[in-house]
Amino acid sequence: MSSASPFRRSAPEFPTTSGVQRLQSLAVGSARFAGFWSAVVLPFAMLAMVVSGSVAQQAPLFVGLLLANVVALRVGHGHKQE
Repeated sequence: MSSASPFRRSAPEFPTTSGVQRLQSLAVGSARFAGFWSAVVLPFAMLAMVVSGSVAQQAPLFVGLLLANVVALRVGHGHKQE
């Protein structure tokens, strides 16, 4: 009769390369998704600032939104391109 336990592992199991690739693919896909939709929504916030006339009082916020939109455009560029 064997004394080996079926619940013990002889060596620690590390993530396989395919698991790491899957995780990387999921992270890149999520970033592209978020970038794409941020690039869609941010111009509406900027437009609301222009229409309300608050751009002059909150210029740093407007510039920050503009830069965030440029980054979102770059990150989300490849979303759903197949």
